[in-house]
Amino acid sequence: MHSTARDRAAISHHYDLSNDWYAALLDPSMAYSCGYWTAPDDPGYGLADAQRDKLELICRKLALTPGARLLDVGCGWGGLALYAAREHGVHVTAVTRSREQRDHVASRIRESGLGDLVQVRLGHYRDIGPAAGAGYDAVSAVEMGEHVGERDYPGFAARLHGQLRPGGRLFVQQMSRASAAPGGGAFIEAYIAPDMHMRPVGRTVDMLESAGLEVRSVESVREHYVRTIRAWLRTLEEDWPRFTALAGEPTARVWRLYLAGSALAFAERRMGVDQFLAVRPAPGGRSGMPGTPSRWYGARP
Repeated sequence: MHSTARDRAAISHHYDLSNDWYAALLDPSMAYSCGYWTAPDDPGYGLADAQRDKLELICRKLALTPGARLLDVGCGWGGLALYAAREHGVHVTAVTRSREQRDHVASRIRESGLGDLVQVRLGHYRDIGPAAGAGYDAVSAVEMGEHVGERDYPGFAARLHGQLRPGGRLFVQQMSRASAAPGGGAFIEAYIAPDMHMRPVGRTVDMLESAGLEVRSVESVREHYVRTIRAWLRTLEEDWPRFTALAGEPTARVWRLYLAGSALAFAERRMGVDQFLAVRPAPGGRSGMPGTPSRWYGARP
């Protein structure tokens, strides 16, 4: 469980379904993670807006400024990496274990002319070498930690800590489960995301702190995931012939059940999703994050 080869196979099973499939399902940024719905009652506000607002919130929480260095672990299809570079002038190293994702991100980098700011690498998080120089100013892991596994998570957290410069910030967005709930459950683990593991949110805080990080805030965005998944399910239902043509009817039916069941699990609080903001303390215990949360990362979008 969670050997490098098995992790690669599990990630490929889920994320290498095809770039065309995910492009049809997701918003134009291809963000396959919980959005941040700042105006859900506005009829002109939709999934793409919620994903943009999520990306901006992450950048604010990480206090990204032009010239900063960001390591994006489990970069998906590059939404955060490209947004941070384009909107905040950040130098980004993006890492993924999926070949389909790596190829897509590389293509988007070329098309957007951001080759001087963004580089994408194919590899396991264990393959990330020592941080160059004093370390990264910021590290992000957006819905990637679920694929790490309980036994390996302390080492994963320690590796994220090791990539940061003293005073550098870590952002983790990660699904959780209620203490008596099974998380994804046998269906998702068998047919959708093999070896996925979720835990109660407090356990993740314990492991981040045990790695030497100071957790400064935890924000639940569970209700936001209900809206996000329902938007994906609506797209699947409204364009059903396209999805069956892309992957076949059995796969489309599995995904219909997966999305419907996941939305219900988040709505019923059997599953959650949380944003963790942590910092690698500087010598003397200084965090470089004075004042209140509003001063840590500025006003929300």
